[in-house]
Amino acid sequence: MRACVLVLILLNAISCHKHSYDLEPATIRFHLPQDPILLNPVISEDAYSNVICTRIFESLLERDRKTLKMKGQIAEKWTIGADKLTYTFNLRRNILFHDGKPLTSADVLFSYNMMMSEKIPNAHKKVYYKDVLSVSAPDSQTVVFKMKKPYAMALEHLGGFEVIPQHVYSVGDFMKDERNLRGPVGSGPYTFGEWKTGQRVVLKRFDKYWGEKPEIDKIEFTIIKNDAVALQALKKGDVDSYNLRPLQWTRQTNSEKFQREFEKIKYLATSYRYVGYNMRKPPFNDRRVRQAMAHLMDLERVKTTILENLAEVTTGPFLPQSLQYNKSLKPLEFNPQKAIALLKAAGYAQDNNGLFAKDGKPLEIELMIAAGGGFADQFASVVKEDFARTGITLNLRKLEFQTMLTKINQRDFQAVMLGWSSGIESDPFQLWHTSQREKGHNFTGFGNAESDALIESARLTFDDKARNAIYHRFHELVYNEQPYTFLYTSYALIAVSKRFTNVNVYPLGLDLLEWRIRHE
Repeated sequence: MRACVLVLILLNAISCHKHSYDLEPATIRFHLPQDPILLNPVISEDAYSNVICTRIFESLLERDRKTLKMKGQIAEKWTIGADKLTYTFNLRRNILFHDGKPLTSADVLFSYNMMMSEKIPNAHKKVYYKDVLSVSAPDSQTVVFKMKKPYAMALEHLGGFEVIPQHVYSVGDFMKDERNLRGPVGSGPYTFGEWKTGQRVVLKRFDKYWGEKPEIDKIEFTIIKNDAVALQALKKGDVDSYNLRPLQWTRQTNSEKFQREFEKIKYLATSYRYVGYNMRKPPFNDRRVRQAMAHLMDLERVKTTILENLAEVTTGPFLPQSLQYNKSLKPLEFNPQKAIALLKAAGYAQDNNGLFAKDGKPLEIELMIAAGGGFADQFASVVKEDFARTGITLNLRKLEFQTMLTKINQRDFQAVMLGWSSGIESDPFQLWHTSQREKGHNFTGFGNAESDALIESARLTFDDKARNAIYHRFHELVYNEQPYTFLYTSYALIAVSKRFTNVNVYPLGLDLLEWRIRHE
């Protein structure tokens, strides 16, 4: 599975010119705003790790970018039993890992067992396999999964976890050895080269790759945290890809020179931003307070002034371009008077200075955001002013992304601004089922009997129309409870160097494997 991951919203791109030093003809540099946390697909949960691992590792199946249907990757073919309880995968015979050893069904079993091991802290992955009864390998090229009960998205997830080589990852401490965390070995089109923290991660084309080999010889992920510095690196040719910020897209990349050297590509991203609340303790254990927060965030003003109208305001836990999304629900309006009424109904009162308090305690909210500036900083500054005018103190706590994840996993936060990357269809179990409150990604503590029943019912419903009707009701329930204030799905704003050609846009984004060097 190309796992759904917590993100600060990551989207990649490309650029050109003569570089500041000699560059191999078929090398491309992507920009990354920060280092990956680690490069082990069994453990990783951040987008920065995922965007690199997807070039190194493969799974049994993948989703076709054009049709969105599942197609074979490591698996050459597969069959599903009439009762939808048995899934058989037949592996290709010519696949090698990057160290030259053949990939077999033993490696698939090992990868699955490691992913499901109680010693591995990856509850966000395990949730999709809770109904697997058994996994077996009748021979070196066959893997059979048996299910306890049918699951509508079983094929995507059974065929979607990354396969790692047993002979490499069974040696030493899986969770601690640096080789297992920072020296990935897979079977994908690119091999790991080097990782210099704070500078770059380098991948090299795997010449013994079983499939169609990409034209690009080497990929360098260049780490630049500052947006302005990253744009200058793009213009100078020090990176070959950059996801422009809205202001950069509309006002800083329109010169004739830039237009000659770069192609600008825009499409709706498969991710959304939100502010999430810890519902376990005051003040956010009260739905009225969470609803008040939504009425105090002027999303249309931010969309116009900060995002340059290059985003869509969202209302719930699915992508707006997905059939799961309930389009009948409208964003909660910016209305401080409604917010004040909700806070008063929740037992808060304003003192002579207009500040809200309850039981003698002022209403102070700590919002965790990522350090390093960018949209989170700008958005939080606007919200802070509106909160202050209403009588609420908003304190911003800026942390490095890995520290934020640690705090979230420990449930040590009050409110946090993050993003979520998703597929066109997603199973809400990982984020929203009550079984995921303690160790999973349901870090807000959301859920009740009805929400759980809807999630579980959708998993058993194979008819697309009926399943989407269930998701629409679930969306409505989340909308009413407001565990998140859903903000935006932004447009991916990608500058691609005209040194590259065959850069196509699909519903799931761009496909690097198709890109070619332009020969003139």
